[in-house]
Amino acid sequence: MRIAGCTDTGIRRQHNEDHIGYNQDLGIAVLADGMGGHQSGEIASHMAVESVLESLKSMANGDASGAITSSQLLEFVSNTISDSNSLIFNAAEQLEQHRGMGTTLVATMIQGGRLYAGHVGDSRLYLYRNQSLSRVTKDHSLVQDLVDRGFYTEEEARVASVGHIVTRALGTKPEVEVDTLEKDLEPGDVLLLCSDGLSDMVADWHIEEMLREGEGELEQTAQRLVDQSNRNGGKDNISVILIQVSRPTAETDQR
Repeated sequence: MRIAGCTDTGIRRQHNEDHIGYNQDLGIAVLADGMGGHQSGEIASHMAVESVLESLKSMANGDASGAITSSQLLEFVSNTISDSNSLIFNAAEQLEQHRGMGTTLVATMIQGGRLYAGHVGDSRLYLYRNQSLSRVTKDHSLVQDLVDRGFYTEEEARVASVGHIVTRALGTKPEVEVDTLEKDLEPGDVLLLCSDGLSDMVADWHIEEMLREGEGELEQTAQRLVDQSNRNGGKDNISVILIQVSRPTAETDQR
């Protein structure tokens, strides 16, 4: 597989509170979008990405990973994100200026030809397969709750005058509920992790079109997505990670 990522402050923000991290050899990627005053969001997102990335790397490098079941791997992803939540919450409690800081997070790990993912907040995971884009995660946000309850369609929600409020985030409470998922992957699949700086500014159909036009050009496509978000207004920090499954992961099965 191949992985490419980029992050950008955007046009209207002073600081970049997004953070990304990935390991191409191990098939791991983590993206976070921080929140909080006094640059606390930047601290929270860095803590989240670095702690989750290190834990997933330890798991992927472990000799026992091949004997671990799918349900155990998924539980490990969930527990790793929960541990990161505790880390951020405790740090915020110790320093008054960082009280209430938090971050969204989406993390993916590919093992044995399967995707294992966990997420909290409104940073998203998409799957691009056979030239078609589908969203894999569901936002933990007020707008998504209103869509689920029938107040808006997905299209109406994009332009609704509803405050941008996440209903779940890492670090804001002692405990957090983590949504997890697993999915079989196919050769040619592309996974897209992104912050709302992309998904709010570039419609899904346009993202799909850009992925189709940029097939095989992972680094360039990631940068083009960021550039398009800025052309559309760049209201927020923008982060993108693309993962391409270029062949069956038989080598991972043997590890």
